[in-house]
Amino acid sequence: MESVKWKIKIYNFFEKMLFYPNWYHWPFIIFLLPFSFLYMTLLHFKFPKRFEDLGIPVISVGNIIIGGSGKTPLSIEIAKFFKNYKPAVVLRGYGRKSKGLLVVSEQGKIKTSVDLSGDEAMEIAENTNATVIVSENRKEGILKAKEFGCGFVILDDGFDKPFKKLNIVIDEKIKNPFSLPAGGYRFPRIALKYADMVLREKREFKRDVTVPKGDILISGISKPYRLLDYWRGDYKFFPDHYDYKWEDLEPYKDKIIVTTKKDFVKLKKFPLNLKVMDLKIEVKEEVLKQIEKYLIKFQEKGR
Repeated sequence: MESVKWKIKIYNFFEKMLFYPNWYHWPFIIFLLPFSFLYMTLLHFKFPKRFEDLGIPVISVGNIIIGGSGKTPLSIEIAKFFKNYKPAVVLRGYGRKSKGLLVVSEQGKIKTSVDLSGDEAMEIAENTNATVIVSENRKEGILKAKEFGCGFVILDDGFDKPFKKLNIVIDEKIKNPFSLPAGGYRFPRIALKYADMVLREKREFKRDVTVPKGDILISGISKPYRLLDYWRGDYKFFPDHYDYKWEDLEPYKDKIIVTTKKDFVKLKKFPLNLKVMDLKIEVKEEVLKQIEKYLIKFQEKGR
């Protein structure tokens, strides 16, 4: 248990360094800067120059930082709004205890467990009627969705994938201006020029958060401290995609625990009193119109 606490402390130290650095983080950042320049050089040559048409509309929902920026709730909102187009969501399935291609749900019917699907995939499956597929090989996942007769694919984190697609990128500025490993940017900000649509919170979309009353907030999402914008009280944070064990949670068994939808899909198997923060994304009408224009154009091209 003590070793787990130290791992969480180390994780939290470096997560804060990547996004919200304090003075004591800067020696590490400066030391890692040469590796960031090497990373960006390799990234420049690795970024695809040709894009394959897979014969199905693909809408990539990505970002240029590591960790969360609203991709999952945005994917859920797109899947709900365009449900008549029979959406599929294809994602890697971070933190899952399985490999290869796995069908998590088929048009809303869940086919597997959260341990095998990963938390984000299960969150999408439980909150939409989309077909949800996890696969390290995104092309295989997209072709499986096409085989199922889905009308389009929402591709999680597909900004740098070599497929023809509508590239939606959520832009979130962070305090650390550097790319990995010195900072939290996966792609330098100049990469935004390759996006078809750049969405910013409070400009193209806004969050609507409803927080229930409880004794403590427990979460294992990326950058969990952003939840403190909505919560005032005790909290316990774990690393992103954390595999919860009963010994982590037993001290809180007699408390009312407030958590996120992403955490809930993993926490609900434990004998706990859980309440869920309700986070919804409200997308501007012009964004939805641009997505629909892309879907209609693809349909017309196939006739």
